[in-house]
Amino acid sequence: MNSIRTSVLGIGVAVTALSLQPPVYAGQPVVTPTVVVAAIDPKANFIRTILHRDFDFGDRLLPLDANPATLAAGFLPGGTPNYAVFNKMKVRALVVPTAEPTGVRIAYHDVRLARVMQQAFFPLPRVPAARPAEIRDSVIRAYNAKDSVTDIALRRVSFVWDSLRTVARGKRDKDKKRQLIIQAKRDSLMAVTIAEGIRIRKEALADIAERDSMIPVLVYRDSVARDSLAYEHRMAIHGVSDEVTRWITGQRGFAQSRLVYVHNGTLRVVDSDGANDRALTNSGSALSPSWHPTGNRVVYSDFNDAGTQIAQVDIWTRRVKLVEATRRGLNVTPAYTPDGRRIVYTAGGVGPSDLVVTDADSLIPARRFSYAAQETSSPTFNPDGSRVAYISPRRWQGSGANARFTPQIFTMNADGSGEVQLTPTLPGVRSYRTSPDWSPDGTRVAYMQQQGDFQLWTIGVRDRKMTKLTSVGENEDPTWAPDSRHIAFTSNRSGAKEIWVLDTQTGRYRQLTYRGGGARLAAWSRLLGGWSWSHASTPSPAASTGQQH
Repeated sequence: MNSIRTSVLGIGVAVTALSLQPPVYAGQPVVTPTVVVAAIDPKANFIRTILHRDFDFGDRLLPLDANPATLAAGFLPGGTPNYAVFNKMKVRALVVPTAEPTGVRIAYHDVRLARVMQQAFFPLPRVPAARPAEIRDSVIRAYNAKDSVTDIALRRVSFVWDSLRTVARGKRDKDKKRQLIIQAKRDSLMAVTIAEGIRIRKEALADIAERDSMIPVLVYRDSVARDSLAYEHRMAIHGVSDEVTRWITGQRGFAQSRLVYVHNGTLRVVDSDGANDRALTNSGSALSPSWHPTGNRVVYSDFNDAGTQIAQVDIWTRRVKLVEATRRGLNVTPAYTPDGRRIVYTAGGVGPSDLVVTDADSLIPARRFSYAAQETSSPTFNPDGSRVAYISPRRWQGSGANARFTPQIFTMNADGSGEVQLTPTLPGVRSYRTSPDWSPDGTRVAYMQQQGDFQLWTIGVRDRKMTKLTSVGENEDPTWAPDSRHIAFTSNRSGAKEIWVLDTQTGRYRQLTYRGGGARLAAWSRLLGGWSWSHASTPSPAASTGQQH
C-alpha cells in the first residue's frame, strides 16, 4: 500500500492536515517524525537541499518545507529558533546546517523540548573551482622557459654558421692540398651545423604541438579530479544526513551508498538518490554485478563470443581486470565474500553448474565451493559470511524422464555443509523462485517469483514467513539497501525497464533511473565512508543515547 505522505517540495507551502496524517501499513499507523531543514546561512542551501531529499527518500522522517515568511518568523535575531512557530506546524525536529570553510555544522533542535539536542561539525572535501586559464598559463610559462633555451641554441647555431661562411669567404691557402683539407673540414662543420639547426627547429615545433595537446589533457584531468571531489563532497553530505537521521530516530539512514546496474550491456553506477549516474564500462556485455565490501570496485560477469569470464572494475579509474583464475566458458553470478577476499560464482562445463570460489587478488585456481547434488547458482551471503543462500532446481511435478523442475532458494554453511531448502516446494504447484539477496541484518532473503509474471517476495530466514511485495507490472532482481528496509529492483511499471526503490514498510515507490529502458540487475553497496566525532557537542545525554521523546 502506498503511504499517505506529502513531502512538500519547493518554497511557498502551507502545511495541511492531510500532509500530517501518518502513513498506514498493515492497518497500523507508521509514526514518522516531521522535520524542517532550515538553512539560515545562504551558503548552506545546497547542503540543505540534499539533507531534505535524503530525509524524504529515507522514509524515517517527514521533511516539510516552510515558506520564507514562516522561516522569517521562525528565527529570532541572531539565528535563535522561535520554537512556538514550528510547534504550531507540529514539527518534531528542526535541523539547521551552517556552512564553514572546511565543512558544515549541524544543529538538531527538539521543537517540543525547545532546545538543542545534538550538534556536530562534519568535515567535507573541498571542491576547487575550475581553472582552465590557470592551467593554460602554467603550461605556457613552462614552455616559454624551454623556448628561451631553444632560442639560445638557435642563436649559437646561427653564430657558428655565420662564422663558417665568413671563413669560407676569406683568403684561400696557396697550398691546394691543405686548402682542400680545410674546405672539407669547413663543409663538414657546416653540414653538422645545418643538421643541428634542423634538429632544434624540429624539436621546437614538437614542443609547440606537445604544448597545444597537453593543455586540453591537463584541463580534462583537472576536471576529472574535480568531479571526483564533487562526487565525494556530495557523498559526504549524504553521510551527514544519515547521521542526523540517527540522532532523531535512533536508526542510521542509507543515503551514503551507491548502486551499480546494467544498462544495455554496460555497467553504470548511481548514488542512492539517483544523482551522479555515470558509466563504469564502455565495452563488452556485463551481467550480474556485485559490490566489494569497500565500495571501491565491482565484480561482474563479462560476456563475449568466447563465453563469460569473471571481471572486476575499479569505480574510480574504471580499469577492468579479468580474474585470470577463470577461463572463458560459463562463469556467472559472482559475489564477494563479506570480507572481500574471495569471489564465489557459478561455473559450468560438461556437468551441472556449481558454485566455485577463487581469491579476489591472486592467480590461485578456482576450487569447488558447494557439493550439492543439483545445479547451484546466484550466491548471496549472510552478514557474517557463515552461510550462503543460492538457487537450485527441485522437482515439483512428474518423475523420471517426465519430471519437471523449477529453481528454489537454499541456504548452507560456508563450508558446504548444512544445506536447507528455504522456499517450499509443493507437489503439483509450480513456483519459480530466483535472484535471492540476503538482507544486511540477516533476517530475510528477498527474491523474485514467477507465477504467470515476476513479482518480488521476501522470506524470513527463521520463521519462513513469505511476504509478497509487488503486484503491478513485472518486477525482478531485488537488492537490499543497507538499512534492510528498502529494496531496489527492476520494473517495467513506467512502460520500460528501470530501477525502482521500494520501502518495504510503507509500500512507497520511487523511480531511481531514467535511461529510457534497458536498466536491470542492480546491486546496492554497503554504507560508504564514516565520521570522526572529535568535534561533536552533545548537550543532552538523551540525544547521545538515542532516547526518543
